[in-house]
Amino acid sequence: MIPLDIIPIEVKKKCIELNQNMTAREVYKDYYSKYYDLSFDSFKRQLKRWKKKVQVDDKILEAGNLSYNFTPHATTVQVDRSGKIIQSWIKSKAEDRLYLELIETIKQNTPHEIIKFTPKEEAEGMLEIPLFDMHFGIADLEHYMPTLKEILSIIDKQNYEEINIIIGQDMFHNDNFNGQTTKGTLIEKVDVVKAWNDAKTFWYNIIDNSLLKADKVQIIYSKGNHDKTLSWAFTQTLKERYGDIVEDSLKERKCITYGSNFIGITHGEFKRNKPSDLRSQFSVRFPIEFANAKVKEIHSGHLHSEHGKDEYGVMCRRLCTSGKEDEWSDGEGFLGANKRFMVFEWALDKLKSIHYV
Repeated sequence: MIPLDIIPIEVKKKCIELNQNMTAREVYKDYYSKYYDLSFDSFKRQLKRWKKKVQVDDKILEAGNLSYNFTPHATTVQVDRSGKIIQSWIKSKAEDRLYLELIETIKQNTPHEIIKFTPKEEAEGMLEIPLFDMHFGIADLEHYMPTLKEILSIIDKQNYEEINIIIGQDMFHNDNFNGQTTKGTLIEKVDVVKAWNDAKTFWYNIIDNSLLKADKVQIIYSKGNHDKTLSWAFTQTLKERYGDIVEDSLKERKCITYGSNFIGITHGEFKRNKPSDLRSQFSVRFPIEFANAKVKEIHSGHLHSEHGKDEYGVMCRRLCTSGKEDEWSDGEGFLGANKRFMVFEWALDKLKSIHYV
């Protein structure tokens, strides 16, 4: 005899099918009792449960089609005295619809033409675009439209040898649909799908225009503390669209070298984030690049305000943001910082200028 807890679904469905033309006792005697060790009274009770469960399972499978725009998790049913379902209610979670909306948004990503860089006429200098702490969701595309126009104007003014674009660094306010950061801290819940679409429109404009004005474009993913998962996923859509110009490793510290310049990149949320700490960390992490550079800078974010210190020849800059204040920064009293981003223009041997946008 086969134990009750491993009775195959096919057997349960067979019993239900036979019961349409036979009594429960006949099904039990002629079919079920030959294979399974269960009393008739127990079988009769189980048969009613199976009818309900099998019908519910079928409805869940049917409802699981993406065209319904949700993922079913459970079903509430009303049955008659024979166990036949009269009506049912498929249960889903609210975030299921949001996940599917985001998936559809991602599917709409259009691959860019294969990028073939050709030397631009009179190209010179390197443009670094590190827009840290944008927090899309708290701030939207409309808020950042003046910033976008100013950056496009800077890109358009000349041909560059290189343009380096930093992606991540708390680009999104939430890391999921539950209003949480990467570590699970509860903060304001924002519209993640809208935030994604706003970020996509913003960055597509910058990247597409950069490709027209530079001999080389590089997109560098840099982790933040709010959105490590979501911003990395966003980076993958950029990689699908733009290919190998996207650097998407999960390393905490990264660097850009141009001529005799070294620019270190990190978010700066950890305790060891003083200028002296950053100088030591980057000199150990990138010993050759650091030693060969005549001009050294390290750019971090996180605190949403500008600060700079020359640490024995290494300029450590904490970059400001044009993002809006959220509930946490308001509650902690981090108020009044200048609302602006910093875009850096480099010559081969020096920092040429800083554009506040």
